[in-house]
Amino acid sequence: MVGLISGTIMIRRLFLILFTTILTSCASMKPSDFSDGRPLFDPATFFTGHAKSFGVLENRAGTPKQRVRTETSGKWAGASLELEQDLIFGDGKRQHRSWRIRRVDAHHYEATANDVIGTIHGESFGNVFHWSFKLALSPGNPLGNVRMSQWMYLQPDGQTMINHSTISKLGVVVAQVTEQFRRGVETDHSDRR
Repeated sequence: MVGLISGTIMIRRLFLILFTTILTSCASMKPSDFSDGRPLFDPATFFTGHAKSFGVLENRAGTPKQRVRTETSGKWAGASLELEQDLIFGDGKRQHRSWRIRRVDAHHYEATANDVIGTIHGESFGNVFHWSFKLALSPGNPLGNVRMSQWMYLQPDGQTMINHSTISKLGVVVAQVTEQFRRGVETDHSDRR
């Protein structure tokens, strides 16, 4: 019996070490780790024109809660991309986000949006783009703010991008969204409210 308990404790310790190692290695991932990825991903170019996405919103346990889709339309105004984005959730709720995105250099971008707090700084290397920002879900109420981290992966066809968003509050993941964007698809604003 003592041997069984000792073995169980040893297995738990090994599992904890392995789990910690995996979390540490994932947490240290940087966009520059994808420098060799192709095709090269320039988010400002990708979002010029029209794009649509379809995805799923999951709770913190990874259980699907509802579908989500977006329609975007982007055009250049001087050195900035003006991007209008409609988010439509499976329960009928809608959000509109107006982005202004500017390329700073070959790998860095800055952006602002109507419901984002401050200026966003993003990095693009190879076929990957990442940024993290504070989102005001209830403007004027700082208790409604969440942190959103987005990893975008341009696919080999150059027209499709996979976006994985993690939404956290006070450092705890509360939801995730995985969606597929397809560029060059006309948006339908006829049902915009």
